[in-house]
Amino acid sequence: MTQLSFRREASDDLRRIAADTRLAWSEEQAKRYVAALRDDIKSLLQFSLRYPEIESRPGLHRMNSGKHAVIYCVHGDRVDIIRVLHVASDIGRFI
Repeated sequence: MTQLSFRREASDDLRRIAADTRLAWSEEQAKRYVAALRDDIKSLLQFSLRYPEIESRPGLHRMNSGKHAVIYCVHGDRVDIIRVLHVASDIGRFI
């Protein structure tokens, strides 16, 4: 059975996304948006290799979800979430 793990930075990213969304929109919107992100991340448990590798970082994959990019790698039966960054971010700067 495939397992999902979050690096500390990815967990921090999700908390920051929730806080920023709460400030900009509302508590309800923050809950909906982060829940949608988490659902997309959970879908990686079934189809972890369906998203392309980042060309400059072999082994790392990128899945877009809403306005964010989920950066992850697959190690056997484990999907490791590395970062959750805004799609406009310079991904190379953060990983």
